Amino acid sequence: MARFLGVTSGSIARALGFTPASSRVPTSQTFTSGTAATYTTPAGVSYLKVRFVGGGGGAGGAGGSTAPTGATGSTTSFNSITAIGGSGGVGSVGATGAGGIGGTGGAGTATWRLPGGPGSTGSGTVSYVQGGNGGVGPFGGASGTGINGGVGVAGQANTGAGGSGTGTAAATNASGGGGAGEYVELIIGSPAATYTYTVGAGGAGGIGTGAGALTGGAGGSGFIIVEEF
Repeated sequence: MARFLGVTSGSIARALGFTPASSRVPTSQTFTSGTAATYTTPAGVSYLKVRFVGGGGGAGGAGGSTAPTGATGSTTSFNSITAIGGSGGVGSVGATGAGGIGGTGGAGTATWRLPGGPGSTGSGTVSYVQGGNGGVGPFGGASGTGINGGVGVAGQANTGAGGSGTGTAAATNASGGGGAGEYVELIIGSPAATYTYTVGAGGAGGIGTGAGALTGGAGGSGFIIVEEF
């Protein structure tokens, strides 16, 4: 910082009503929904820090003679960078439900990437047991599991958490929880004027068929946070 006759250029700028760039508080925007939507970079922004997570996977269902798997969560993207949604949990009769796995991969170069946590498996053929927990990422959001013949519980919105599995009220298998969405964090220097983004939806829970049919919890939707410096 330059000094003139014992007075710094920063103090002169402040006296004239200007704020030095180094002392400005960053702004931020949070996006909880949107498909192929447009983010506009504010004027004067030098770089962006972007954090986002894919949608959580739905939990498996219970009942019937098939394995009602939950749906995979949708991908969240910012420009060409993607966070993959968590996989769906599995429910079945005669076998333990397997939990969904966290998403991996994604295009582009990211500063830091964390796979979503996997869901846990449901309990075996024992009466009155709970389903598997949904997977979680850095922002938590997994809800309690269904017990005593209860349906699964959805992951909390805008956390990317997986849905929880169904409980059982008879000697059948509880279902597995869905996996959490992948988390991505990146820095964009010299940002463009606009970017296209999509917030991934959570996957639906598996729907059982036949006697004792129960629906797994849906995955939590993703989100995007853009910090502007």
